[in-house]
Amino acid sequence: MENIKSEIGAPLYQQLSDTIKEQIRIGQYQAGDKIPSESQLSELYSISRITVRNALQHLVDEHILIKKKGKGTYVAQQVRVEEMSAGNSFTRSCEMMGAIPSTKLISLAKEPAEKKIAEFIGIQPDEMIICIKRLRLIDDMAAIFEVDYFKKEFDILLRDDFDGNSLLMYLREKTGHRAARTEDLFDIRHATKEHAKYLGCTASFPLLCVSQKVFGEDGELMYFNEQYIRSDRYKYAVRTTVE
Repeated sequence: MENIKSEIGAPLYQQLSDTIKEQIRIGQYQAGDKIPSESQLSELYSISRITVRNALQHLVDEHILIKKKGKGTYVAQQVRVEEMSAGNSFTRSCEMMGAIPSTKLISLAKEPAEKKIAEFIGIQPDEMIICIKRLRLIDDMAAIFEVDYFKKEFDILLRDDFDGNSLLMYLREKTGHRAARTEDLFDIRHATKEHAKYLGCTASFPLLCVSQKVFGEDGELMYFNEQYIRSDRYKYAVRTTVE
């Protein structure tokens, strides 16, 4: 146990907060773990509860800890921020930040297009489309519930061996289609029961919804998707060029 010493130049609360940070870094406390109470930390380090309270509040303000009313103080989940240079690829973004990406394929089926989806991809309502539902995870933590909509011409997704992983890479390798640009529309949506089931949140939990059109190098729409993102776990990033 690292001692908290009054003769050291740094304030006692800072020494304690640095100690807790180090304990989190080395894995003594992990995301979701409850840390000792104020009274326990006060006794453990022989410092006042006011000092402990200041140290914990400092870590809460830095989003390292989170206080749950009536339950105690817990290590916050690490929030990952999408890499700007990842080319809109979740897989590449995770790899660039040193995290492990994974994908769970929920469903892959042909179905009639709802009016809203038909408008987005430029077909008539009730025309058959290919719908893919996937759960995107980062370090085994569910972060994004994604639904992709394709015109029926992309039925290779049904006939071939698409396993739910990097869609952009799959399309490039199997069809030669390469994404060139996207158009994104942002909104806040409340989680449905389906979202809640896979994202590990409550129904009505606020999610960032990114409605995205993906265009190929020829300027034609490749597909449309909706991403429902737990922004307390993953931050969607956008880079723009100002002319």
